[in-house]
Amino acid sequence: MTAKFKTIPLNVAATLPRTLGPPPKALPSDFSPTAADARSLYRSLWRVGSLSIMYSNPGHKVIREKIREAFEESRKNPAKTPQDIKEQWERAFNTRFFFEIASTRFGVEHRVISNMCVVTAEKNKGTTRSLKPAVIQNQKEVEREYTKVIHALNESMRLSLR
Repeated sequence: MTAKFKTIPLNVAATLPRTLGPPPKALPSDFSPTAADARSLYRSLWRVGSLSIMYSNPGHKVIREKIREAFEESRKNPAKTPQDIKEQWERAFNTRFFFEIASTRFGVEHRVISNMCVVTAEKNKGTTRSLKPAVIQNQKEVEREYTKVIHALNESMRLSLR
């Protein structure tokens, strides 16, 4: 049985990091992010997130929308305590590292991100025809299970996937 390897397009291969950087370290206790730090994090999440799905459509757009939603939500409902702020930023750095892993190794991490993008794109597309109640019920059950899996993944790996 031969293994099928995913070929990397040349334009993407040129942008891949040669080696995976060190995992994110714990933030210092006196960490206080600035607006410039938030912009930098937004851009790096978008860049590495897009790279993790090899700039494919609609994945590139889905990554952008999810990151934008997360940052807008945190702007509307900012974390109150320093511990919450630190937790938010640690999760963001862990998510960035998860994206980096997904962009360098086409393994489980890459499949998770790709599948999340496909599911979100299909959900955003909607249906143009009426569905039977049983099919609608099945879709709701699948969506509930999907949400539980993403939540469990976030909690176990301290990520901020949506």
